[in-house]
Amino acid sequence: MTQTFDAIICGGGLAGSAAGFSLARAGYSVAILDRALFPRKKLCGGLLTWKSIQLLEHLFGETPGSLTKAGAINFASNRYAIHTLATPLAEGELSFPFHFVDRTVFDAHLLTRAEAAGATVFQGCKVTACDPAKGIITCHNGDTFQGAFVIGADGANSVVRKSFPDVDRDRMRRFMAPAIEIHLDAKDFPRPVEYPELYVGFLEAGYGWVFPNHNSVIVGTCGLRMNNSNIYQLFKEFLDFFNIDSAATSDLRGHPLPYGNYLENPVSGVTMLAGDAGGFVEPLLGEGIFFALCTGMYAGEAVAHGLATKTSPGPTYTHRLHQQIMPELKASNRLRWALFKGMQWIGPSSLKLLVNATNTQLAEMVHGMRSYSWLRKKHWDFCKR
Repeated sequence: MTQTFDAIICGGGLAGSAAGFSLARAGYSVAILDRALFPRKKLCGGLLTWKSIQLLEHLFGETPGSLTKAGAINFASNRYAIHTLATPLAEGELSFPFHFVDRTVFDAHLLTRAEAAGATVFQGCKVTACDPAKGIITCHNGDTFQGAFVIGADGANSVVRKSFPDVDRDRMRRFMAPAIEIHLDAKDFPRPVEYPELYVGFLEAGYGWVFPNHNSVIVGTCGLRMNNSNIYQLFKEFLDFFNIDSAATSDLRGHPLPYGNYLENPVSGVTMLAGDAGGFVEPLLGEGIFFALCTGMYAGEAVAHGLATKTSPGPTYTHRLHQQIMPELKASNRLRWALFKGMQWIGPSSLKLLVNATNTQLAEMVHGMRSYSWLRKKHWDFCKR
């Protein structure tokens, strides 16, 4: 038997929860399908920028205080540092602190919020096929779901995206970056980590990070495979730099991260893509949490509008993406290659000069207070003026 809903959302992560909450709150029937059982582990540094905090309050009514009480936020810092493996490049204070979440708790919390708003959640339901024109979803156990509209929020290896007939699959693969990460008990890291540290220069097109959490330290790398580079070997060398025995790390995990392969038109038939499924990750620093939440919300609100007006939500969704999201991704991508090439040709001094000359503005750019396009003031359409 096929279960019918106004909307089917494939994926119960951040994009799926944002879309599901938006639709359920508007009074529409919505099913969220996810192969996992929540709470589930999620590889991610867990950094929330200012724009993420603003969106969470706008959509869910969540604040740093409420998320801390729920156990999702477990650390905050108003400082940062950027290094090469040889020398520090910049260090400074932020006008707004970075907050760090435990993605296991955070994702489960937002999915619960979507369910409480009225979404029907099917956990342990692995999507195996999608008909983007008819809005039919098939799961591994043979269950089928029919939606007037479908939102694919099923991550970097999206089954829904693979059903689209006109996606440039070669570009999608070429700009999918391997990300590797470990979580260490704070006592096992060689020194205290009190604020986020970013490391550049040892990956041709990527970076490494050391992020603090309440009782742990997250160490990871992400980068494109350039000139047959061995990403795993580079990660081991990154651990060696900190005197961490890679052979003794049992928590080593990896996953693909969209890194410049965002889709200009993430719509096919009655189906649209959000979050990692559409490649919506910021291409310089790999920020994905905000773009998952934002594109999920935009997709959900576009479908709600389409259902209310009996029109296609695709144009509404893509228009909003091209107004708010795409300019940031494109400008970030240009800046990424300029910085990476600058470090190759001139050395790290090029990045050091830029960061120290525009310290405050760059921090505000990362937070979303300024645009990646020429550091202009940025207004997000969900923020109060």
